[in-house]
Amino acid sequence: MSESSPYPLGIEPPIPHLLSGADEEELTLNLGLGLVARKAAEAEYILHGIYVHLVEAERAYSELAVATGGTLVQQCRKKLEAATLSASCKSSLAEELNAAEEGFRLRNRYLHGYWIYDDESYQWLTLKGAHRTDRPEITFINSSEVWELAERFQKLCSSLLHWDTAHFGEPADDEDGHQGLVSRKQI
Repeated sequence: MSESSPYPLGIEPPIPHLLSGADEEELTLNLGLGLVARKAAEAEYILHGIYVHLVEAERAYSELAVATGGTLVQQCRKKLEAATLSASCKSSLAEELNAAEEGFRLRNRYLHGYWIYDDESYQWLTLKGAHRTDRPEITFINSSEVWELAERFQKLCSSLLHWDTAHFGEPADDEDGHQGLVSRKQI
């Protein structure tokens, strides 16, 4: 704890009682969960742009709203099968979609699970209801795994954006004023 703040990491929350009793481990975990949520949302946004290109919509959101997470991945897969792209192009996106699906599955466990710290194993126990089964998912997780997932999502976002730009990019000036292809999602 810092001398100026009664909270670990010097975080002054807008509603202090929500962090009452939180230690540095809990704050680190919560910051990581927030980052996972942000990076997963970014991946969904990029995937929606790819979906828009796959269905050849003139504008994003002009089609009926598509789903999020794993369901969005499944919708992209269906449209990818019918797309007029090369086999290698389809294969590379299929690999990215597999990585996205696994990431969203973990994101759901982390963000929709109940977390309990186990003092004996020095790990977090997550408990989450599982789809299409009568048994919950129960898993031990280290707090570092949340940060690793956030990093995986960041890499996924970068590779999805690269794929989108390479296959559907439009000529434009980049941030440095150089002409090149950019990913564009018309809203």
